[in-house]
Amino acid sequence: MSAVMKTPHASSRPEGPIQRTYAPVPGARERIVAAMMRTSLRTFFKPVIKPPMPVGLQRAVLHTLSVLMPPGGGVRVEHVKLGAMAAERITPKANPKPRHALLYLHGGAFCAGSPRSHRSITSRLSRMADCEVLAIHYRRVPEHPFPAQIEDAVTGFKDLLQRGYRPEHIAVAGDSAGGTLTLLVFKALEREGLPTPKCLVMMSPAFDARLNSDSVKKYKKRDPMINIEWGMQGFAWYRPQHDHPLAFPKRQDLSTLPPTLVQVGEIEVLHDDSVWLLHAAKRFDRHVELEIYQDRWHVFQIHAGMMPSATQALARQAAFLKQHWGA
Repeated sequence: MSAVMKTPHASSRPEGPIQRTYAPVPGARERIVAAMMRTSLRTFFKPVIKPPMPVGLQRAVLHTLSVLMPPGGGVRVEHVKLGAMAAERITPKANPKPRHALLYLHGGAFCAGSPRSHRSITSRLSRMADCEVLAIHYRRVPEHPFPAQIEDAVTGFKDLLQRGYRPEHIAVAGDSAGGTLTLLVFKALEREGLPTPKCLVMMSPAFDARLNSDSVKKYKKRDPMINIEWGMQGFAWYRPQHDHPLAFPKRQDLSTLPPTLVQVGEIEVLHDDSVWLLHAAKRFDRHVELEIYQDRWHVFQIHAGMMPSATQALARQAAFLKQHWGA
């Protein structure tokens, strides 16, 4: 996978923005699988996962399509309960008691998805980063509007602390709506005076509930996965309270943001949300790395194990985590 550096960065400084653009992995496998995934998303996902389909059917379709993506090997998956909340605890078979841990927050427009639907991502991150991945089944909308999802994510982070993981050995990651929650759980922990994670990883986060950015207008037809009506429905069900300090991601104070990696597809409607974070963090000289994947779509990383560019994107995440966790 070739990378083109867009924003030079002095390697001697830990802070500051970096932007890279990655071309698709060369070869027939990448081209064929990418074509297959685009076709299947355009046929079975985008025209179906949207209003007026009932939320139960949305969840069933997303789950069915997601579990077709092969999970990674070399890990142990344990089903656990954190109070009333279900979760998956994934650990490398080669290191059943790893030193580091990752709290993972799945996507699905706040209303769908689960730890199982995203196991193609979480299982590989566990093995590649040699860490425990705690993937929580946070409460979903519309049954449980904001801030239930953030509260559950804080519960997951506290579980890692209570089981002995040091905060400097913990990261938080998430995709789509889970990427949004990744930023907000960091701020929630900070507001409660609790320890905060060493670093963050976000895939295609959604920061603007209005969904009217330039990339929405430019890519709403080309993006093979995200239907704008589905995103608007998810945010409408999410219903953040306007006077709540965590209601608006774009109003958060980023002056204490930890090192953060953001990956986004070039042709997806949420592209500009990731670019916003890079520029917003730049004002505070925070360390944010933005990776833009050419001709790729929303959370393409879920195709890891099938599409080489998706697997390599997860490898980049693992390298980022290891770099910032250190020894």
